[in-house]
Amino acid sequence: MKKETQQKLESFFRLDSWRSLHPSDMERFYEFVIEAYNNGDTEISKDKFLEVVSPFYKMNEDELTKWIIKFENGIELLKVYNKN
Repeated sequence: MKKETQQKLESFFRLDSWRSLHPSDMERFYEFVIEAYNNGDTEISKDKFLEVVSPFYKMNEDELTKWIIKFENGIELLKVYNKN
C-alpha cells in the first residue's frame, strides 16, 4: 500500500466519529477508496488493512470484513466508471 493510500485510510479511522457513519465520515472513506484506486492499490489484504487500522481501533473479524467489502465494492465501481 502506497504511503498516500495509507494516510487516507488512517485519516478515516483516526476520528472516532466514523462509527456513527455520518455522511461526511463516509465521504472520507470514499476519498480513501479513490486514493487507493488512483495509486493502483486496488487489492489490499485483510492483514494490511488491519495493520493500518489497529493503532486507532481494535476491529473484530466481522467489522473488518464489512470494511473490506465496502472497499472492494468502491474499487469495482471506479473500475466500471472509468471504462465508460
